Amino acid sequence: MALQESPLTLVGQQTPRAVIYKYESHKLHQAFNVKEGATIVKGQAVALHTDGTIYPYNGTGIYIGIAVTDSINPAYGAQRGYPIEVTVMVEGFAIVNWCASAALSAAYVNPTGNLVNGRFPIASATASSGTTASNFIALTPASAANDVIQVLVK
Repeated sequence: MALQESPLTLVGQQTPRAVIYKYESHKLHQAFNVKEGATIVKGQAVALHTDGTIYPYNGTGIYIGIAVTDSINPAYGAQRGYPIEVTVMVEGFAIVNWCASAALSAAYVNPTGNLVNGRFPIASATASSGTTASNFIALTPASAANDVIQVLVK
């Protein structure tokens, strides 16, 4: 008896190959909204914008990782006021919840050593408005003190 081709092969298109040839699947991945007007493709380096969205990394800005999905053929399109999301293999090993010491942008932060309600570490922006590199990057901006933010730990 001869093998028959799968109906999916006959009807659909072949899955396009990505530039990523190999990666460690146990590394941390995180979904990010794409900055309006930006296009992200698989295998592209991405940077974090101050509003918490991502855009193609061009040698400046805060590099956070490599895109493993793209904004051209997203799993879910933009809907209900939310932009397209892209999954990024981030350069870090953990994402933790901290509180902001004051309003801050998505940028480099440092722990203050203090806690809010004995529970959440407090983060403050680094010198020069969050542009000085540290091992901690606020992935979400805060509009006021004690707002909970996500922090990527490198």
